[in-house]
Amino acid sequence: MTSWQGDIECEGGPILVANLDDFLQWHGSEAIDPALATELHYYSPFTGELPEAWQPNGPTGHQYLASTDPAKRRDELIAWMLARWPGTEVDRSRPQWRATRPDGRVLRVGLSPDSEYDRAIRNLGDEGVHAYGDGAAAYLWSSASTPVRIHLGAARDTLLLSKVEFADDNDEAERAHDRALALGAASSPDGLRYRVSGGAVVVTWSPNSMGDLRQPIAAADTDRDCPGKLLDLSLEESGALVWLEPGIYGSTLGYHEEDNYGVEWCLLRRL
Repeated sequence: MTSWQGDIECEGGPILVANLDDFLQWHGSEAIDPALATELHYYSPFTGELPEAWQPNGPTGHQYLASTDPAKRRDELIAWMLARWPGTEVDRSRPQWRATRPDGRVLRVGLSPDSEYDRAIRNLGDEGVHAYGDGAAAYLWSSASTPVRIHLGAARDTLLLSKVEFADDNDEAERAHDRALALGAASSPDGLRYRVSGGAVVVTWSPNSMGDLRQPIAAADTDRDCPGKLLDLSLEESGALVWLEPGIYGSTLGYHEEDNYGVEWCLLRRL
């Protein structure tokens, strides 16, 4: 058997790795029932000017205010702004409201989580395993808005994801991917664990939903001898169906930089 590789598109946000059956429960950035929200999420360049009670995460950055009725708390925040800065304009046409002060500075506020994707990245660092649906789980690797290369090893027991942070040209970008592959092969799994249960695995830009699939997919579409297939979802070729040997996989993360390129990588290896 030979290795397989393909590049998938993404526009920022983590890469998701999930058993096919689990991916078929993944709804990505599709909106969920607002009644399920447990927090008010808001951010602005003037958070430090709000009352201290409206600064649960400090005077700067994104704020997450826990509440049994976040919609009511949103109304209270907007009412306070209208009283404090008369002439503030409020756009309620989207799930994330925008309150624009007379000086043009904007506060954005919405209910959280507003999607399964939102729930998954709420406390995500460089990587994570997210449980959802009916016993489903997915591995997530943080990624930038750049194509991500998938490399499936010839033995079907390693999955390398690599993204080029910068490169002088296409040749240097290829050298970066090759270097990530070599570094991954020499590494030992020291990160998280994820169970591959049935062989068929989806690797995709995580805001994608199973509902974004432009054609149905099934486990029979991939096997040891036909291990990879690019998928069109919300973006063309923003996912892949691959085949991995069932078992427990451990992760390793790395970054390597030369004068002409920089590359970040994530390896999942069967233990």
